[in-house]
Amino acid sequence: MKQIKILALGGLLLAAFSFQGMSQEALTLEQSRKLALEYNHKIKIADELIAESESNVSLAMTQFLPNLSFSGSYNYMHDIDDIAFPGFFLPTAESAEAGQKGDYSGTSDVYFPGLNMKMGNIDYFRGGLSLSQPIYMGGKIRSAYNMTKIGRQISHYNRNLQTSDVIVETDQAYWNMVSIKEKVQMADKYVEMLTALVNDLQNAYDLELTTKNELLKAKVQLNQAKLNQFKTANGYELSKMALCQVIGKDLMSNVEVSDTVVAVDDYKIQKDYMGKALAQRPELLMLGKQVELNAEEVKSTNADYMPQLGAGASYTQISDVNDLIESTGSLMVQAQLSVPIFHWRERKHKVAAAKHRKAQQELELERTRDLIQLEVQQSYFNLLEANKQIELAETSMDQAEENVTLMKNSFYEGVANTTELLDAQAFWQQAYSELIDAKINFKLREVSFLKAIGELTK
Repeated sequence: MKQIKILALGGLLLAAFSFQGMSQEALTLEQSRKLALEYNHKIKIADELIAESESNVSLAMTQFLPNLSFSGSYNYMHDIDDIAFPGFFLPTAESAEAGQKGDYSGTSDVYFPGLNMKMGNIDYFRGGLSLSQPIYMGGKIRSAYNMTKIGRQISHYNRNLQTSDVIVETDQAYWNMVSIKEKVQMADKYVEMLTALVNDLQNAYDLELTTKNELLKAKVQLNQAKLNQFKTANGYELSKMALCQVIGKDLMSNVEVSDTVVAVDDYKIQKDYMGKALAQRPELLMLGKQVELNAEEVKSTNADYMPQLGAGASYTQISDVNDLIESTGSLMVQAQLSVPIFHWRERKHKVAAAKHRKAQQELELERTRDLIQLEVQQSYFNLLEANKQIELAETSMDQAEENVTLMKNSFYEGVANTTELLDAQAFWQQAYSELIDAKINFKLREVSFLKAIGELTK
């Protein structure tokens, strides 16, 4: 059993060294966003929707143009029976009055000699060209064309919406990795600080200048710090994998973030942030276009009950049929007018239903506008709170560093005991951790605010 555990531990260590030995790839935030946008399947789907909408616009445009078509057929009849009529005298009327009445009971002197036709196999071709052009369709074609253009705009807004979601997801993974990287450095400093204290206490104990109890307190704290150091290192490796998953790299890729210190610059919020949100948010733009789409649907429904006029021409050519019929061709020009007259008020009901759908979208637009205003204001307050949190955390960090320095001097002067110094160092670690969390929280609040006002896709 011990041998198995040793082999397993050796395998894990070998894998860890192999992973660490891989060449590192340093990524900036912008590079991470770019990779995520190239990899994300939602973005790819949004791009396909844009391509589809472009095709729909081109398709709708063709409905304005003439339509030319060709049709042809080949007919073959095998071994048709011969046609034979015997001879006979043609019937006639006894008088003009009888002929007018359709009475042909008499027999004339005109003799029909009969008919014998050899049929056999018969085949012939038939082909025709047809040209049609809509002239007036009640505005239905134009409404359909306008709807496809609106659909194209909606697909672009949808792409922007998906882009902002991916950017937020990427930023969260990126800044989480930066945060844990900072905490790894913090854990190293804390272990180094406690190690130095344990060494000093060990020397003092060896010289019988302190008790073993004081030494054990420091060792216990050091052991706990080493455990936290180990956990933080593992968390850092997991954060790498999380970022790799978002940007589409192999989970075992040895990526590194370029940001080593979370720098938070002074952030100035423009006064017109609410106006920007209402003008730029993809959700509002999509709903606005949806209202326009419903308006076009009302026009299209109306067009179904308007007069419709079209013109066309066709030419048909039929080949000769054996020796029976010669080859013939015919040209026909036509115009067609359709005028709806009475449909039991069907038009009124269909148009009313389309108008109600439009009213629903308008109400949904107003509702979403109110919710977005609330979301933007909340994001604004969250950003202000995150900025204030950094100010307080920096003050606490300065105070904790000063406290450690004072307590360390007091300890070596014999004024403070080990517990007081360990507490000061623990407060320093806590303040350091809270400062890192505050800065990361600001970065996440910042990207959430930018998403809320529609700035990410710009």
